Formats: sequence, structure tokens, C-alpha cells
Amino acid sequence: MTEPRPPEETTIEDLGATPTTGAPTPNQLSGQVPVSATPAGTSGSGRAPLRWVLAIAGIVVVLAATAIIVSLAGARPPSSVALGYMPASMYSYTEARFDLPGDQQQKLAAFLHNGEFPGFADQAQINPKVEDVYDRIVRWVTEGKQTYTGNIQPWFGGQIGIGQGLPSSLGALAGGPLAKGPNQPILIVATVTNRAKALDWVSSTGDVASLNRTTYSGADLFQNADRPGFVLAVTDKVLLAGSEGDVKAAVDSGGNGALGQDPDIKAALATVDRDYAVMSVTRTKAYLGGLAKLIASASPGTLEGTQIDETLLAMIPPWTATIGRFEDDALVTTSTGPAWDIGYEAKNEPSDLLGHVPANTVAYVDTHDVGPSLTAVIARFRALPETKPFFDQFDQTLSIIGGFDSVFGWWGDTAFVVAPSQDGTTIGGGLVIKPRDAAAADRLLTTIRGFVAIGGANSGMTVRDEDHNGTKITILDFSAMSGIDSAGLPPGYKAEFAWATNADVTVLGYGRDFVASVLDAGPGHSLADDARFKALLDRVGAENITASFVDLAAIRRLIEPLAQSAIPADKWAFYEKEVQPYLAPFDAIVQATRKDGSVDHSTGALTVH
Repeated sequence: MTEPRPPEETTIEDLGATPTTGAPTPNQLSGQVPVSATPAGTSGSGRAPLRWVLAIAGIVVVLAATAIIVSLAGARPPSSVALGYMPASMYSYTEARFDLPGDQQQKLAAFLHNGEFPGFADQAQINPKVEDVYDRIVRWVTEGKQTYTGNIQPWFGGQIGIGQGLPSSLGALAGGPLAKGPNQPILIVATVTNRAKALDWVSSTGDVASLNRTTYSGADLFQNADRPGFVLAVTDKVLLAGSEGDVKAAVDSGGNGALGQDPDIKAALATVDRDYAVMSVTRTKAYLGGLAKLIASASPGTLEGTQIDETLLAMIPPWTATIGRFEDDALVTTSTGPAWDIGYEAKNEPSDLLGHVPANTVAYVDTHDVGPSLTAVIARFRALPETKPFFDQFDQTLSIIGGFDSVFGWWGDTAFVVAPSQDGTTIGGGLVIKPRDAAAADRLLTTIRGFVAIGGANSGMTVRDEDHNGTKITILDFSAMSGIDSAGLPPGYKAEFAWATNADVTVLGYGRDFVASVLDAGPGHSLADDARFKALLDRVGAENITASFVDLAAIRRLIEPLAQSAIPADKWAFYEKEVQPYLAPFDAIVQATRKDGSVDHSTGALTVH
């Protein structure tokens, strides 16, 4: 049940309705009124505006990065506002709800309490602790000039929205969203509860010697003479930052921007049916299609006369929607979107590999039916006449080791796996594959071994085979090769690469001990038998088409002894006191994607304990 909202505020449902007509006509800039002069000792004007822009951006980044902390300080949330200011030119929209709608404030409190984060055991003291921590963060970012409670909280309404448009050129991708000029459109919207205090905050942030204050359609507009493409506006409801065109369009929209009317955005928003702390929607196909046009304009003839870009775009889903919400012991993300159309349909089922990877695995990412999926994708492009010369060369190269099907066709479920040795002194990792055709896997690796043995003989590389409970492990030893300094490796590590294959599993990676640990995994000794992992996987879907797992607690335990021996004692003491207590609650990350007809659903969880 939700509280009544003021009639002038916009909800997601409102944005899906027919837009109002008769948007106000943009007014011309009125007379310019200089803002406060540069403080004594400020250097040239070229540097001052940059500091102002970075100060504004820095505060926004801090707000977004600390949503977990800030959100508790608010009361019942208002309706969504920021999305209503986004123009149709934006391809993606991300929203952080620091006001925490619905059950999210209660869930966040439980998350912090169950994770035993320092200072959050007593629920009655959560708000003061939140404000204290956040004051420290803002004070650090602003070099002691501002605090959250003193400078931001008095005007901030609890919502931040960020829209991202298409860059004007491929070079603009490397320039960043705050690069000089409107090369990479971005619009930031923060809700405002007190316009006067928001104006005071803008005017007092950074060095603003060349910052001019004007009015535009009832908004206070701030524009920097040395960076005219980036402006900031304050209205009664929002603070806007971005390119001049996007900010003015947002002001003119009055909160009824056109992005919410886009069919892809409307379809994405229709899947959002729960309260959230973070939301992101993206027009995936439209954005990549726009990038293809940029490539064509930057390199004429590259895509002309081909169907490569059209073939790729036909596979890509038109949109995706993702929300992040707090549960009692996890931050849970849910992503929804039309399925990729690659020409092969994987089925929701348990992975064939979980019973073949070590129980102490710390990182695991799997995808089902890699061979058939890759074959289907390649077939789409192989069918294009313009790709024939490339694939002729491609096939000729692979023919040396049997051809494409011999190399990839036998791959079934495939996972990237990282696991420490049993004593924890070394870490290994590599690819683990469930062979669809064990004989084909053996032929390929036997062929590769022969080529490596011949080619590496004169380089110092040696090849040896070891029997491991009836399965042959092949080890490539690089320690005698020129340029390899084995003495420089950490204790226990060797310059080697290994592989093995049998009827159940194929494994390739670093090093011999990791390969042996995969061969040793089985009933009672595998990740599939670990009760903690099974419980984590069950909450996101044990039957899936792809899954991933990262054991944060185990990784921290592996890294900390190494860090302690490598850094000064005072640095380690600082870590133990100020950092470790906030890392220790994080337990694991788990994710799975499931097919639901023509739609893919992905669920992930960052758990605490």
C-alpha cells in the first residue's frame, strides 16, 4: 500500500500515458548576472570551471555510491520525478531512489543489521550513524569544505536520475561525459525540496569566477564561460546538469519529458513491478544501431554494402530493464528483456559442471551449450556473401587442427573457474568444459600436444604427461624459456599451463594442481555438494542457462595475509580498524539467467552475513 502522492508529481505509470501537448516555448536568456568572485589565491580561469564541474560531479557520484547509507535518513518516499525530465535523445536511464519507496527502507535497515555493519546493531541509532558516515564522505570529497547534513541534506529530495545519449563521434566515447562540449550527451536530475538552499549550494561549490547565472523559463541557469557546453539549472522541483540543449529541453518539459513515451522504454518500464532502490532501463538495440551509424560516418565504406551490422543488430534485444532492491540479507538485482536471437535456444537446466569443480571454488561463471551456441552465431555471419574471404582464411587456419567443429563443436556447458589449492598457498584457474563428444576433445588436445612438442623444443618449453588416477594430465613447462624468471614468481607458483580430458570433463588452465583438483572433484567433493553454495544458487534459480558465483568472504581471506605481509604495519592497522569491519559482512555474489519463453530473466544477489 502506498501513500497518496501530490497530483503534480510523475509516476512510472504516468510516463506511459499520452503526453500533454502545448509545451512551453523556450525563452531567450535574460541579462547575465555574475556569481561570486573567485576566492583569493585561485589560479587561472581555465582551471576554475573545471574544479566547479568536478565538484558538482563529485557530489553526485558520492550520492550515488553511498545510496546504502543515505537512504535511511529519509521518511516515506515521494513518487518518481527524475524520469519525467528526460528527453527522447537519451538511450539509457538510471535512477537511484535515496528516498527508498515502499518496503525498501525497512529492508535496508534489516540488511545493515543482519550484515552486522559497524554502528548498525542498534536500530534506534541508525539515522545518526548514517548521517555521521555520510558527513565524513562528503567532507573527504570536498576537502573539508562541506558536509552532507550541513550543505546537501537541506535541499536534496532523495532522487537522482542519469540519462545517457549517443556520443557525437566515436572519439567522444573516450572523452567522458564531462568533456568540453556536448560530445557525449548526459543529463543528471536531482530532486529539490528547497530551491533557495539548492541555489546557495551551487553558488558556493568550487571556484566559480567565470560562472554566469541567468534565468531561463523560470529556472536559474548556471553556465561556465570556459565550458559553455555544460550547464546547470535549478527549478522549484529539480536540479539539472548536462549539455545546454538537454538542460533547456528538460526545463521546458516541466517534468513531462518524451523519453517515457518511447515504445522500448515503455515496454521496459512495464516489467518494473516492485519497489526498488536503483533502476536502469536501456534501449539496447537503438543505442548500438546509433553506434553503427557513427562507425559508418567515421569510416566511410566500412559497413556500406554489407549486412554485418544488420545481422548483429537482429540478434540484440531491443531493451533491458534492471532494478536493485534490498532484501533482509542481500542486495538483489533483477534484469528482464527479450531474449537474444542467436539461432539457438538453450534450456533451463542444472549445469553439467557443478559436480566437476572443487568445493572450495571462489569464482565460477558458466554458460550452457557453448559449442552449439557459437556454431549458430558463426552460421549467421558465414551466410553473408561479404564474409566469405574472411571465413575462407578462418577455416584454412583451423584446418591445421581439424577445423571449426573439431575445435568448438564438442563444447557443452563451459565454465571459467578459479580455486585455491587445498592448503591455500596458491590459486589456479581455467576453463572447465563438459564434452559433448569426449573422443573429439581427446583428438583435439592430442593434436595440440603434438604441435606444441615440436614447436617448443627449440625454445626451452618442455611437455610432459602425468597419470592422475587414470586420466592423463599434460603440462607445458615454460620455466626454461628465455625471458622467464621462475625465481621471480611468488612462492609455490610455477611457469606452466596444463590440461586433461576424460569422458566426464575437459579442463585447461593454470596449473597442474588446479587441473588435478578438477579431476578429483566428484560426489561429496564438488561445489554442487556445498550446502552454502546450493542455498545461494537456489535463491536465483538452479535451473538456468547461465550462472555465476563469487565467494567474497573466501577471496578476502586469501588476499588479507598477502596484503598484511606486503604493506607497513601502520597501514595494516588502519585497514583492520577502518576498512575490514565494513568488508567483512559481504559474503558472496550469485547470479543466474533463466529463459521464460521469449524473455530472459536474470537474478543476482550480493549477500551479507
